Amino acid sequence: MKDTGELPERVPLELAGMMRQFDEDRQVQIGFPGATDFDYSALAPFFGYLLNNVGDPEVGSLFRSHTKDLETEVVTFFADLFGAPDDDRWGYVTSGGTESNLYALHVARSLYPDALVYCSEATHYSNLKAVDLLAMRAVTVPADGCGEIDYAALGRAALRNRDRPAVVVANVGTTFTEAVDDVSRIRTVLRAAGVHRHFVHSDAALSGIPLALLDERPGFDLADGADSIAVSGHKFVGSPFPCGVVITRRSANEHLGRPVVHTRSPDTTISGSRSGHAPLLLWYAIRQHGLDGLRRRAEEARDLAAYTAEKLAALGWPAWRNPYAFTVVVRTPSASLARRWMLADGGDGWSHIVCMPGVTRDHIDRFLSDLVDTEGLRVPGAPPLRRARNAAPVALRPAAHRRLQPTC
Repeated sequence: MKDTGELPERVPLELAGMMRQFDEDRQVQIGFPGATDFDYSALAPFFGYLLNNVGDPEVGSLFRSHTKDLETEVVTFFADLFGAPDDDRWGYVTSGGTESNLYALHVARSLYPDALVYCSEATHYSNLKAVDLLAMRAVTVPADGCGEIDYAALGRAALRNRDRPAVVVANVGTTFTEAVDDVSRIRTVLRAAGVHRHFVHSDAALSGIPLALLDERPGFDLADGADSIAVSGHKFVGSPFPCGVVITRRSANEHLGRPVVHTRSPDTTISGSRSGHAPLLLWYAIRQHGLDGLRRRAEEARDLAAYTAEKLAALGWPAWRNPYAFTVVVRTPSASLARRWMLADGGDGWSHIVCMPGVTRDHIDRFLSDLVDTEGLRVPGAPPLRRARNAAPVALRPAAHRRLQPTC
């Protein structure tokens, strides 16, 4: 193809087609945990530049077009939010939760090369991927019906392996139920098992930020004894591309950096060259919302989740949610309805609705209307639905799963 400097005629058509599809998808996007209400149009001019935060976030580089000063502001904001000691903190903006978890387990392995990694069966798949990449050994621990780690089972497993250091991944908002593991309790369990060499990583990609904004919050961060924490930027805060933040104690990772002559900045991260746009967007969002604005976002999302659960209960459709969760666990509806509303099936007959910022009451009401029509439900206070002649009655599936009436 000859380079004329002009786009082929079909390219604008293809772009317009993609845009239409994305607009349609936004109208039914209630099953994936990503905020969609962001507006970064003021930052559009910055996408005309290559911004490369190569090397350590606290050390400049020979390449001067970077946003490391904004990155350190973002890290400081989250380090304060998650109780990292003022004199023992370090972190950087990552490409997302997977890189954040990989980095945290990389730090843990450097401290305890012979450690066993304890993950609950509800852990995010990225943690098991990180274990494989780092050639570590994982021990899977059961979770209860709400998705929280089984502390007694963790204690028994740690006791059997008390001669080995323990790295425990605490889930702070599990993928399907948004359950939260208690970091303080995990540390107590390890000490009771005689395991005094341990590292606790909080995978808080989904729920860390909104939980930290509560007046009375669960114990999950560095103030509660975690050694590292990971959060996603594109989930609660919102971003047009995946990104995240990982924070750990400087004393745990200061031995990991390698000098790099040609960049003039130590290689202390997983990815080396890193996006300078991600810190820019997160910095802008933090400045735009502030703590009070982020807190309002969290409250509105929880209120919508409570509304969703109440409406489903009124329809007689099995649903429940963990305390403080944006996530409503629902019995999986028909395949066509689940596909239309992007409801992932956990393989056990249950799906979830995630009331992230950007999901509105209109989204939920339209989903409920579709659910009534598709499943033949009766709206409270309305006359019975008339069925077509010879149509088979629609019944709820039997309540066979332990999540139907959990005690959370």
